[in-house]
Amino acid sequence: MKNRIKQYLLAASMCVGLTACSDFFEPIPGVQFGLDETFASKQRTEEYLNNVYSYVREVTDAIHPNTYGGIFTEASLDGANRWNKTYAEWTNGSFNSASAQASEYFSKYYQAIAKASTFIQNVDKCTEAAASTRGKWKSEARALRAYYYFELLRLYGPIPLIGEDPIPLDASLEELIKERNSVDECVNFIATELQSAIDSGDLLQRAGKANLGRMDVATCMALKAKLYLYWASPLFNGNTDQASVKNKDGKQLFPQTEDHSKWTQARDAYERFMTFATGQGYKLTEVYTNGKLDPYASCRAAGEFFTTTWEAVDELIFVKLRDLYDYTYWVCPKFTDFQDTDVTGGGGYYTTQETVDLFFTKDGLTIEEDPGYDKFEGVPGANNFTSGRYYDPNNPSRLYFDADKSKVLKQWKDREPRFYVNITYSGSIWLNEGKYNEEMRTDFTNGANGTCGKSKASGDCPDSGYLIRRGAKASNNNGSKHFSPVLRLADMYLGYAEALCMCSDLDNALTYLNKIRVRAGIPEYTFTATAGKITCPKTQTDLLNRIRRERLVELVFEWNRYFDVRRWKVAEGQNDPEHWIYPAYHTGGEGGKVYGMNMDKDYPAFFERTSFETRVAFTKKQYFMPIPYDDLRRIPLLVQNLGW
Repeated sequence: MKNRIKQYLLAASMCVGLTACSDFFEPIPGVQFGLDETFASKQRTEEYLNNVYSYVREVTDAIHPNTYGGIFTEASLDGANRWNKTYAEWTNGSFNSASAQASEYFSKYYQAIAKASTFIQNVDKCTEAAASTRGKWKSEARALRAYYYFELLRLYGPIPLIGEDPIPLDASLEELIKERNSVDECVNFIATELQSAIDSGDLLQRAGKANLGRMDVATCMALKAKLYLYWASPLFNGNTDQASVKNKDGKQLFPQTEDHSKWTQARDAYERFMTFATGQGYKLTEVYTNGKLDPYASCRAAGEFFTTTWEAVDELIFVKLRDLYDYTYWVCPKFTDFQDTDVTGGGGYYTTQETVDLFFTKDGLTIEEDPGYDKFEGVPGANNFTSGRYYDPNNPSRLYFDADKSKVLKQWKDREPRFYVNITYSGSIWLNEGKYNEEMRTDFTNGANGTCGKSKASGDCPDSGYLIRRGAKASNNNGSKHFSPVLRLADMYLGYAEALCMCSDLDNALTYLNKIRVRAGIPEYTFTATAGKITCPKTQTDLLNRIRRERLVELVFEWNRYFDVRRWKVAEGQNDPEHWIYPAYHTGGEGGKVYGMNMDKDYPAFFERTSFETRVAFTKKQYFMPIPYDDLRRIPLLVQNLGW
């Protein structure tokens, strides 16, 4: 890594993003400029900062993990991608420290950090820009650098901190970078940098609609709270499994004694954010139809943000904006036998039965708890299927399926609104009716009626029989520009609820958990029996289980599961005896056999829960990615993560 960072710094000191100067920089049209020429121009200085922003990743991009996106949906039970198997090394056990993905995030985020540092050191040379503008830009770069360090921390654990002081280009390797810092040192550095950006007074309090995707005070406060949430969590707080991960001088990188005061610091950071956010007008997205809360429309808007609609702007804290034509194509079934051939897609970005089964019923219960949920094993019989046209109970004009024209399991009826927002199941009506106002019915069965199944779709179909629906276009007018939520208010509410719960403030934790459930259109939890609500035993363990389940459902397909099950230290599966995270039929934690429908079969055998993939059982080494082999070889003081 020393050689790489030295290259990054050299490139940053020579030019702005020209491939002729360094392989690590994206091309920016124009001529090559030296450092002084770059920061002499306001336009070129701002282009440099925009280049630093470019390293923020797109949380819905599974096709381009080496450029814009990441493997974190596919490397968890959230889902997988039929066309790009970059994640497969991670799930089949062949991943190692020499794998491309091991170095992908390591090198790119350190590249971004080096660029941010160069910008901070040189932006004041840009006298074409007003001092107030330079101050704002510098604080944005500082916040971005802290964000990239946070991404490295949650991927690799404690990592080396380069620091901010300028490094001479002729510095020795030993001067350029040293050994890994401890967890506490990393967290304190990141928190201090975020607070410095806040205290500068230069950042916008809230970027607002015109500047979405820019660092502001709200984003810094939210990131600091989330950083502390990770710091307090079992993966980083008293994790004795990581006792052997030490620097070569014996320095312990992971604290070996749990410090409960870290939960207090997390709670306080969330509380400060909540007070600030309320004053700035942040609120959960709520869409009303005919004067009544429409949970489906609210939850759909909260998780996907098209530039043609602004319903969710008040929930948005930090986003990535990119052309997502590819994504909207991946999540759309490949419809055949319909009049409008423009409404079709590749149908390959799919989710799992394990994720489908996380969603609650319309009564707010888990499928294990709800006595009305239709349970069966094996191939379903006629009594396991429903009939008729099923409309959204909260909006009778919204048709979910027509079971008289396509076979639909009873299991897919009477589910909570977020189920219909996020999951395309066989028989569901598609969002986009096209120019002929057709009811585009999704049928994944492998037979004559399987309009989107293996036979008729020529393989452009989900391996599991379930497509991810999050972010799909409701009409051709949505366009292709899309806001991918990196941080939104629902994430903060659930993080705050978790911190409150761990600080034994169960009543307030319940309040913030219920804010999410009310918006989702399902009954609230209560500690005392109350009509229309669901009773939760008033214990920390019982409430924590419900907060975790809510988080997995509300933030599904937003990369949170990959990291949350790790920071909770439940990814091996054994620490979930009540099945709030893993259903009883699934073993292996984030690995093991993965289930869906039987895509090789027609009705009724298609509807049998079937293992379509076997992933390597999750082990302790998979809590973190390995430090890249090349960097270990070049840097004698750099030590590897557990098990790699």
